[in-house]
Formats: sequence, structure tokens, C-alpha cells
Amino acid sequence: MSDRIKNIVVTISFLLVIISIFLINLIKEDTQISLTERRKLEQFPKFSIKTLLDGSLFEKFEKYTMDQFPAREEFRTLKANVEMSLLKKQDSNNIYQYNGKLVEQLYPLNEKSVVNLTNKMNEIKDKYITNENKVYYTIVPDKNYFVNKNNLKLDYQKLKDIMSNRLKWAQYIEIFDCLELSNYYNTDSHWKQERLQKVVDRIASKMNLKLDDNYEEKKITDFKGVYAGQFPVKIENDEIRVLTNNTIESCIVYNYETNKKTKIYDMDKINAPDKYDIFLSGAAPLISIQNPNNHNDKELIVFRDSYGSSLVPLLVEEYSKITLIDTRYISTRILAEYIDFNDKDILFMYSTSIINNSTSLK
Repeated sequence: MSDRIKNIVVTISFLLVIISIFLINLIKEDTQISLTERRKLEQFPKFSIKTLLDGSLFEKFEKYTMDQFPAREEFRTLKANVEMSLLKKQDSNNIYQYNGKLVEQLYPLNEKSVVNLTNKMNEIKDKYITNENKVYYTIVPDKNYFVNKNNLKLDYQKLKDIMSNRLKWAQYIEIFDCLELSNYYNTDSHWKQERLQKVVDRIASKMNLKLDDNYEEKKITDFKGVYAGQFPVKIENDEIRVLTNNTIESCIVYNYETNKKTKIYDMDKINAPDKYDIFLSGAAPLISIQNPNNHNDKELIVFRDSYGSSLVPLLVEEYSKITLIDTRYISTRILAEYIDFNDKDILFMYSTSIINNSTSLK
């Protein structure tokens, strides 16, 4: 076979593959979520003159084609296996294994993101917070902080310094020293509720709360966390365990978006793709926890990400009501329509992964 014919065959084959992929994308229904990544996938962008002119239409379309690529999950797994087996990489998708735990290597520090987060917190302060509020903030460290084995890390001290210099109106609660790697799930980024007592004690001490640590620990279900689908190794399942008592059992959670009431631990989520959603039913813009056993009219407002879902239930004893706000899903400009900030305790609780990627906040 001549070189000319070979080139023609290769060119035609390549075009057939491209056309086939294009046709499959047109025919197949778009996938809504990635179960392994625990995130919503990009959907076909809506056309407008504005998105066309500012370039966001093409940016969204590029993300759409990558997210909706045929057999995407299979190709992701194949890529990870090739990298680990043939190329002898120590990590896949920036995730590595250490002492039986899967850890994401969060690096480098995005100082602009830290400033952006503090700007948003300052906007909340200027709009809603007065001298009548007692205001606190804490930082939840990622798992990578606790590993010291040739892994790249954020400059955690610089992160703390930037926030401290820009948030002088709020009291910082240090919890890094209350945690260790074993406090986190093996296959997930989150911390284990049953291992948070030291954190709760530290927060209670700084906020002058009197909390009872008399809980019953219950195993709810086995689960594989978000990292298990991104790192192709065999690893033991984690367990969802919850801490409960009469106070927690009697509390009512209200979701402002769905107008539904649930318990603090939502057992309907046992069969959900992400079983961590058992805690407060998962991600939600705005929810409240009513504690009918507390009659002191004391209230707490928590600005949080998903780590707060498992910690905040351990604070309910001291409050008649706790309101949780996730500003990834709700604009702070409309909070006054739902919340009275007058004379409330306020706690900002964000993980380093959110602080280092604060563009996800509205």
C-alpha cells in the first residue's frame, strides 16, 4: 500500500470517528450528573447575543462537549489506569493514596480567591451585621494538610494571615489542631461526624456555648466517597455514622427552596448517589433547624459549605433555631427576605477547598 493511500485511509478513518462522535452526541440524551465526581454536568448552553459577544457561549459549549463526551466515564477510568499502571504516576486527577486514605493534593494557594471570599464576607458584614451580633469564623482544613510525604501543599499560614487581616471584625476559631487525618473518611473529602468532638468543644469554648456531649453513635450505611470513583484502586468502604440524642431527634429541618420538612438525618438519602447527603439532606441554599426543646430564643446563623452539614447538628442544643446559608446556591443580596439578622450569633465556616476556589460562591 502506497503512502498516499495510507494517508487517505487514516484521514477518512479520523473523519469517520469525529462524525460518529458528533452524531452520537446529537442522538443521546445529555447526562445530568456524574455519580463518580458528585457534580452536575454542563448542559447545552442557551444562545443569546450577550453570551455570544462576551465569549461565555463558546466557553460553556467547550465544557458541554467535554462533559457530554460519549463513554466519558469509561475513558476517565482508562486514562487513570494507564497513568497509574504504565506511566507509574503516584496520583490520578490530583488524588493520591496515603495510609489507606485517598487524598486530594490541593495546591497552590490562590490568593485572589482568598481575597474574593473575604470580600464577599465583608459585603455580608456591611449589609447585615451590626455590633449586636457576635461574629465568628473558622477554616476547615483539607486532608492534604495532614500528610507530610513529598506532597505539594497550600501555604496555610498565608491563607490564615490574609483572612485575619481582612476580617478583623470577626473572631477566628482555630480548629486545625483539633483534627488529624483519621478524622476524615478514607474515600471522601469530608470529615466524620463521630470524630468531631474536639472541634465542637473548641467552637463551644470560643462561642460560650454549653453543650452536652452525651450522644448515641449509630451506623447508618456503608458508602464510597467522591474520590473512590476518581482513583482506580481497591479500598475499603467507609461508614456513615451519626451522633444522636433526644434533642437532635426532635429537631425539624425546613428547606426554604423545596418547602419540605425533614429530620436532621434524612434516611431517604441512604440510596442517594452521595450518602453524605444524609446529613441535613445534602446541599441546599437555605435551611433552618428548629429545636423545640430550647426556649431561650437564642439563634445562630451559619454561612457554610458541605462540611457544616455534619457539624452544625452538634450545636443545636444551645439554640432554639439555627439557619444555614450556602452561598454557592443563593445570592446574599436577597437574604433579608428570609432572615432577621438582629442580635443573632453568626458563624462563617468554610473549607480550604472552597476558600481556594471561591468563584463557586454567588
